[in-house]
Amino acid sequence: MKVLCIGSSLLEITCSINEVIKENQTIRITEKNECGGGHAGNIAYLLGKWGVETYIASILGADDAANKIKKEFENIGVKTEYIETSYDKGTGQSIVILNTTSKNRTTFEISSNAYLKKYAFGMAPDIIVVDGNDFNASVAAFDKYPNIPSYLVVNMVNNEVIELCKYVSFIICNKSTAEALTNLTIDYNNSGTLVNVYNKLKQKFNKADIIVTLGERGSMYAINGQVKVMPVVKTNIVDTNGAGDIYAGAFIYGMGRNFGLEKSIAYATIAASLSTTKITSRMSIPGISEVSNYYDNKFGAQNNPNNNVNNVEQAKPEAQPTQEPSPQTPPESAPAPQNPSPAPNANPNAMNMATTEENNVNQ
Repeated sequence: MKVLCIGSSLLEITCSINEVIKENQTIRITEKNECGGGHAGNIAYLLGKWGVETYIASILGADDAANKIKKEFENIGVKTEYIETSYDKGTGQSIVILNTTSKNRTTFEISSNAYLKKYAFGMAPDIIVVDGNDFNASVAAFDKYPNIPSYLVVNMVNNEVIELCKYVSFIICNKSTAEALTNLTIDYNNSGTLVNVYNKLKQKFNKADIIVTLGERGSMYAINGQVKVMPVVKTNIVDTNGAGDIYAGAFIYGMGRNFGLEKSIAYATIAASLSTTKITSRMSIPGISEVSNYYDNKFGAQNNPNNNVNNVEQAKPEAQPTQEPSPQTPPESAPAPQNPSPAPNANPNAMNMATTEENNVNQ
């Protein structure tokens, strides 16, 4: 399996504080973690770490941050020949301020607003993944390889992203972007509102399978015309940053390995939930063995599609982070798809919807 990821790669700087940010205030920060980031970059990194032949197509500056990011990719086996260098704009940055007490975070993304100029993708991918940050490069890849599975991970909504939704086989979006795409509001006290949002997404983008991540509520999807929700894994949460990218990468891994939709979502849910026990997006990505073992313990090794040795590539060894996060409490429960009847005030003609357990992941 070969995967081409197109979109943002940047330097992620996570700063930990234990107080609320206020205006006209100076806060002294003593703890900082740096690693690569960006939506496409994180997905590519997970796939490379899990043993998939992965290529990243991004634009970086001519600076030390770019060298650090490229080295991280190369150490994990991700191919970097489609990374281009912008000599007039620096590498983008994501500055994350993590409140270690409340576990809330504030993110400042400094974009370079630079885009790929060469679309000579010559590696014949089996899967294309885009994050909506480089419209022209994404369309060029879709046009060049029109008959392979393609995934759009939606992190913002604009006219270009809406247009990309019409190209792809799979759309992965979160609650806020699903609401923006439909002009509808989700009310967790009324399951009919989730069904309505999902139905409208399918009406607008009927060629795509759609996954909607719901933060602490899990993720919403449909099988055989019936909407379901898979709840999250309960963990001792440290940092939810990057959980959405990790969810998307694990889901793409499962689909590429022919796990099927529901088992791929289970893998994605486990991976995203486990990632919240560590700081930063990239250093929190669990290994495939950790996710697979968790699946074994909950659902039985005989039901784990990853245990088919003919279906798994050798995972790459993980580069050690500069600072090891402290050990966390192991997860308490695993996801299981739910499908009760819709709420009494839901549309009787709509598909069934589930309620879920609460936690704070997949954002």
